[in-house]
Amino acid sequence: MLGELRDSLENLYPDSRVSSEKRRPLRLDVARGGTAAVHVLLNDLPEGARLRVKVCCRGAPVGEVRLFKLHDVPVEVNTGLDAFVEKEGEPNPHVVRRAPFRTYDAMEPCSSPLKVIGGTMALRVHVSVPPDARPGENPMAIVIACGRDQVELPLTVFVHRPVVPPVGPDSLPYTNWFSYEAIGRRHGIELWSAPYWRMLRRYAELMAHARQNAFWVPLGCIFTLRDGCPVLDAERLRRIVKVFTDAGLHWIEGGHFGGRTTSEWKCPTFSVSLTGHVADSPEGVEAIASIGRQLMREIECEGWRTRWLQHVADEPIRQNAQSYRIFVGIVRKYMPGIPILDATMDESLVGSVDIWCPQVHEVEKHRDHFQRQKALGDRVWFYTCCSPGGPWLNRLLDQELLRPALLGWFAALRGLDGFLHWGLNHYRDDQDPFQRSVVPHGGSRCLPAGDTHLVYPGESGPWSSLRLEAQREGFEDYELLKRLLEGSPRSAARVIAMAIRRADDYVKDVGAFRAARRALLKALS
Repeated sequence: MLGELRDSLENLYPDSRVSSEKRRPLRLDVARGGTAAVHVLLNDLPEGARLRVKVCCRGAPVGEVRLFKLHDVPVEVNTGLDAFVEKEGEPNPHVVRRAPFRTYDAMEPCSSPLKVIGGTMALRVHVSVPPDARPGENPMAIVIACGRDQVELPLTVFVHRPVVPPVGPDSLPYTNWFSYEAIGRRHGIELWSAPYWRMLRRYAELMAHARQNAFWVPLGCIFTLRDGCPVLDAERLRRIVKVFTDAGLHWIEGGHFGGRTTSEWKCPTFSVSLTGHVADSPEGVEAIASIGRQLMREIECEGWRTRWLQHVADEPIRQNAQSYRIFVGIVRKYMPGIPILDATMDESLVGSVDIWCPQVHEVEKHRDHFQRQKALGDRVWFYTCCSPGGPWLNRLLDQELLRPALLGWFAALRGLDGFLHWGLNHYRDDQDPFQRSVVPHGGSRCLPAGDTHLVYPGESGPWSSLRLEAQREGFEDYELLKRLLEGSPRSAARVIAMAIRRADDYVKDVGAFRAARRALLKALS
């Protein structure tokens, strides 16, 4: 058995090999309230044997330890230079490997001992650092035993004085849209049954662990049509909000009122999804009024006014800006004072939303525009999806794990107010996320590897992923960068520049990123 430690932000593959040269012992710099995470790569394991894993500090077992077995998933086609997947004759040089290949991403919670499957295995170890931990150096060792064979892998965890604040209303707003239906379907549970609510709680807890603090409630989950009229299931809405609130999430996102009237991207009008009526038709206005009034009664009754954000229609563009503006105006009439948040980036939409949400590369392209909107009192989030590709920050499977970690640093660099992604668990009906990562998306286009999902359906609950955990690390850093920006803007600018200059200009070396984090922690100590 051969073994070594790897940085948790270093991409790992089923064909990764333990280095023949002795590596320097890993050092992890961690804030109090954070998590020390490291990967264990093992080669030449005997099939079917049992692995025993323990973590010691100065010879004594460490208490707050979580162990995960990593599973590899496929990358069938590389991400494209601009979006979606590569076009013929246009290779993307900004990927970690040429497709097809497999890469570790899914994290199965496990305990010691565990069964060996295959000659190579990769594990992930989490050591929780309490908020009141004593700062300083902690010499540790991860001990792996397989039969009479044993390897001891040294590790230093240096705890710094700064404390990562808990996720909640004051942390960076962050949402991953998720499919309520897929939760039931993938776990074989009837939607809204007692087992379903327990499973939904497990998803909510994983989201909160990853520092997600906003959750959406699609209107189709809480409204039904009776004689053509939308009727709110207030009891279900309250229960959904309670599940996520109890798990630690704060912001409530009312789902979209509607979408494009036809499937054409440049369709000039929007319609109400629940009834199918064009938004500015008399029937559409009536439906919007009914939905809005029912929601407002619950919002006021339950004291959610300061927590509620409302979506109207996704990704409006210049060709349908007029219809979108009218749609928003009608929603505002019946939901007065509720902030409007949508994936928006076109300058023609000025004045229509309270919270802009452009794609990451559009933030860079139109920086002056978004700064003007912030000066007028708007907020600016950002999002990623099937776009952008190439060198831009995103969370796709053929990119460096540094990229999702740097999303928090980018938010600090540009003074952004939140982050959104559409795909926590939006697997297609015929998609096994362990065996299929690239799926069709209309015509000849395909969604890039990993865009549809960031968690995996385990037997008893959702599994996290290396990409989700990398983003969590970066969002923990954001909270510390925010403190440094408030207290010493020049120091913060120097630290941020060590890691990122633009959303397409950042460090690719894990060691360089760790140096930037160490500088951040020292600057706050």
